[in-house]
Amino acid sequence: MNRSNKKDNEKLKLVSTRQSGSELADLGVCTIEELLQHSAMKTPKAPALSAMGANISYERLQNLSAAVATWLINQGLQPGARVAVALPNMLAHPVACLGIIRAGLIAVCVNPLYTPQELAQVFKDSEVKAVFLFEPMGQGVQQAMLKAGVSIAVQVAPGDQLGWRRSLVNWVAHRRLGSKFTRIEGAVDWRKVVATRATKLSQRAPITAEQTAFIIYSGGTTGQPKGVPISHRALLFNVGQQHSALRAHLLGRAEPDYVLLLAVPLYHILGLGNLLFTLAKGGKAVLVMNPRDTTAFVKEWSRHRISSFPGVNTLYNSLLENEEFHSQDFTDLALCLGAGMPVSESTAKFWHRITGCHITEAYGMTETGLISCNPAGRSRPGSVGLPVAGIEISLRSENDDEVTVGAGEICVRSPAIMAGYWRRPEENASAFTSDGFFRTGDIGLFDPDGYLRLVDRKKEMIISSGFKVFPSEIERVLNAHPGVMESAVVPAPDEKAGEIPIAYVVRRQPYLDEAHVIAHCEKYLVSYKRPRRIIFRDDLPKSNVGKILRKELVGAEQQECSE
Repeated sequence: MNRSNKKDNEKLKLVSTRQSGSELADLGVCTIEELLQHSAMKTPKAPALSAMGANISYERLQNLSAAVATWLINQGLQPGARVAVALPNMLAHPVACLGIIRAGLIAVCVNPLYTPQELAQVFKDSEVKAVFLFEPMGQGVQQAMLKAGVSIAVQVAPGDQLGWRRSLVNWVAHRRLGSKFTRIEGAVDWRKVVATRATKLSQRAPITAEQTAFIIYSGGTTGQPKGVPISHRALLFNVGQQHSALRAHLLGRAEPDYVLLLAVPLYHILGLGNLLFTLAKGGKAVLVMNPRDTTAFVKEWSRHRISSFPGVNTLYNSLLENEEFHSQDFTDLALCLGAGMPVSESTAKFWHRITGCHITEAYGMTETGLISCNPAGRSRPGSVGLPVAGIEISLRSENDDEVTVGAGEICVRSPAIMAGYWRRPEENASAFTSDGFFRTGDIGLFDPDGYLRLVDRKKEMIISSGFKVFPSEIERVLNAHPGVMESAVVPAPDEKAGEIPIAYVVRRQPYLDEAHVIAHCEKYLVSYKRPRRIIFRDDLPKSNVGKILRKELVGAEQQECSE
C-alpha cells in the first residue's frame, strides 16, 4: 500500500513523473492547519468564504476555527476521535471542519440528506463521538445519534454566520421547512461554540502530515459504503497536483482574484478538493447551499466575478435551462471543471456558447484524489485528459498483468492515495495490487498521445449526477418490503443525471404497485439512490446457480430506450 517514509516535518518538494512530464507545485506546508495559517498571514483581511452576501476573511476563519477547536478539546475528546459534519454548503461547514482538524481530531463529512438509517451506519462504523448538524435535518440526525450512541451535538441554524441576515434567513427557512425543525435535547447552539475563547490549541499534541484529517464515505469497490481516511499529506499532495494541472488554465490571474463558485457538496471529494485548492491560493470560495434552487443559485453567481466553477453534467444543465443565467457576466470565468460523471457533448457545446468557457473534463476518486485532467487549450473530447503530476497509472488485465495495448483496469499509485479503507483489512487486500497500485474498478485506455479515456466500469455501480449508486444497496431496501419477492436494479440513461437507477421487481403480493415501492424507498434511501422507475415482472433472468443476471436487464432497458 501507499506509505511514505519521509519525515513528518518535511515539506512537499517538486516532483515529476514520466507519465505527465509536469512538476508538482511546492506548497511549503505539511498540514491543513499550516496551509490556513500561511494564507491568513499573506492576506488576513481578504475574503476566504462567502455565502448569501456574507463574507468570512482569512483572519476571521483562523479565529473561528480556533474557537471550534478549543470547544471540542473542552468536551474531552481525545486526539484522533471522529466528529461528524452533517451540514450543507454553508459558512459553518468549512469552519467546523477546520476546527475539528486543528483540535487534532478527524472530520467525518456526511450527506445531511441521508436517512436516519444511512447516518447511523456511518456514525457506527466510524465511531463518531460528536456531530455538527443542520437544524432543519435535526430529527433524522437525532434518530441516528440514538442508534449509534452519539451524545455530543452542535446545532447549526440556516442563518448562522450570515451576520444581520441571520434572523431573516432563519425566518424564511422556518416558513418553508417548519415541520422539519427539531431541537435536539442537550445540543449546543453554534453561536455558543464559535464564541469560545481559543486557549487550548497550544496544549494539544502537534499535528503531523501522516495524521488522518478527513474520513469521507465512498462505495469503494463494493456496494457497502466504506470510510476513506485521507491524511494531511495526501490532501496537500493533491492540492499541489491541482496547482500543476490547472496553472495554465488560470494563467495571468492574481491569486486573491481567484473566485470559486462551489455548488458541489463539501462531503464530496470534488467539493473538498476545490475548497482546499482555493484556500491554498488565497482566493475566495463562494458556497451554494442548495443548487437545486436555480434562481438562488444564479443570484449567488451574479454577486461575484466567478473565475472557477466545478460541476457535474447535471449542474451545468440546470444552469443552462435558466434564462437569467444566460445574461450573467462571464468575463472572468476561466475554468469550468467537469468531473464525477461524463459531460455530454451537447451540454459542453451549449455551455461554451453561453459562457465562452470550455468545460475541462477531469478524473478522480475519493480514494485517489485527482488522477488526470485535460490541459488548457489541448482538451480532447471524450477523454479525461493527461495524468497529473506525481501520479503513476498502470492499466491491468484480469490477471494483474500490465496492459500495454488496449483497455485495462485503471490502477494508480501516488502519495495522494489513501493508505486503506477504514477498518476494512479484507477490502484493502483486494483493493491494492502487490506493487502498491490502487485498483479503481474503472476500465480505461490511453490514446496514442497519452490521453486517458474511460471505457466502462468494472463493477456494476451506477453514476447518477456524479454520485456512486450501488444496485445491491437499493436491492436490499427493496427486498425488505413484504410485498417484494426479489428485485434487480440497473442503470438507465438520463440526459441530465447521466444515469439513473431503475428497478425490476417480482411481486410477492398482488397489491404491490409502483407508488408503494417508491414510498418504501423514500424512507430508507437518499434521493439520488431511489429508483426512478419500477418495472414489474413475473420472474428475473438467472444463471444456472440462481444468480440474477443484471446484464440481461441492462440490455433490455437499453433496447426499450432505443425503440
